[in-house]
Amino acid sequence: MLLDNLAKSNRLSRNTVSAVMIVLSAIAMYNWIVAPRAAYLRAVQKHEIVAGNIAQKSEVISKNVVAKRKELQELQEQFTKLRDTLFTPEQAKEFLSDLQTISEEAGCSVYSLNILTAAPSRERQQSQDTSYILPRSATLTVIGVYEKIIKLMERLQVRTQRVWVDSIKMEIFDYDSAEPKCDITITLYTVEDEEAAV
Repeated sequence: MLLDNLAKSNRLSRNTVSAVMIVLSAIAMYNWIVAPRAAYLRAVQKHEIVAGNIAQKSEVISKNVVAKRKELQELQEQFTKLRDTLFTPEQAKEFLSDLQTISEEAGCSVYSLNILTAAPSRERQQSQDTSYILPRSATLTVIGVYEKIIKLMERLQVRTQRVWVDSIKMEIFDYDSAEPKCDITITLYTVEDEEAAV
């Protein structure tokens, strides 16, 4: 019926209907074919931008990781060098027990020897680190001529592990003797490894 009416209509009406049909067909084809592809192309472009940003961020992160690994390696090397200058608990115990012998070998008489023990600090107890450094101190009082005391100081410090001399106090012990009394306070640091102790 619609076709009969169209056939009977004038030429202008037919052209109008044909134009409308062509426009509707074009719109339908655009919605079915072009619009999805255009949306897909926009999504691909956005994906390329996001992928480019991710690649740049990944490159920056990779460079940061390389730099951090290098820094960590340098810190580990420094720690290894530092660790070599520290005593183990056994070495510290042995060194402190040999102080009297070291003094006598240097030509000094030991007047007194006080080894101070450090109580574990609250910070160390709360720490999650597997290794920690503790100071050990001793006060050594010797009697000897100045040259022998200097020799003792050299013997205390001629080791791979470092011995810090915190204070030296010299005074005349006996006015009839040329040998002064010398109070030497030393500190050494021990590195303890909890994993090794377990």
